[in-house]
Amino acid sequence: MEELIDVLDKFGNKTGQIKTKKGIKKDGDYHRAISALITNGKEILIQKRSPNKRFYANMWSIFVKGHVQAGEESIDACIREIKEEIGITINPNELKYLYTIKEEKSDKDYIENIFYDTYLLRKNIDLKDITIQKEEVTDVKYISIDEAYNKIKNNNGEFAPNNEDYKRIFNYLKKD
Repeated sequence: MEELIDVLDKFGNKTGQIKTKKGIKKDGDYHRAISALITNGKEILIQKRSPNKRFYANMWSIFVKGHVQAGEESIDACIREIKEEIGITINPNELKYLYTIKEEKSDKDYIENIFYDTYLLRKNIDLKDITIQKEEVTDVKYISIDEAYNKIKNNNGEFAPNNEDYKRIFNYLKKD
C-alpha cells in the first residue's frame, strides 16, 4: 500500500485532505518532509542515494530525508526515517529542530512542493552499527564538516544540490 500524506496549503497548514504520495506529486500539492543531519561533532554522516531515486540518484547527501505520513508529526517521521534508512534507533530528545524551508522542484512526471522540517542529531554512531535500506541508500561514511562544506561549495557533482538548505545548515554548524 502506498504512503498516505497530508496535503498542505502554500503556508504549510494542513488542508484536511489526504492523498497518496504519487497523487500529491502528480497534482503538485504542498506536503511535509524531514531532513536530518547526523554529526558526531567533527564529522557528518553522509549517505549515497540509491540509483533508483527519481531525484539525485547516485549522489551523496548530508541529510536523511523522508516524507511525513498522514497524521504523523515531523519529529516522529524523522525518528522513523533514520531507523528505516540507516537502522539506528533514537529518542525524540536526541533531535534538535533547526528550521523549515520550502522547496519546489519538478521533472516531467512529478511536481515536488515540500516543506522540509530540518533536524540535527548529534550522536557518535559507529559505521558497523548501521544497516542501510538498499532502496534508499547504497553507502554511508563520515567526512569532516569542512570537507563536506568545500565539496558542496565547489559543486563538483558528487552531492545532491540543495543550496538554501546547505547554506543554512553550514551557517548553523559554524555558530554551534
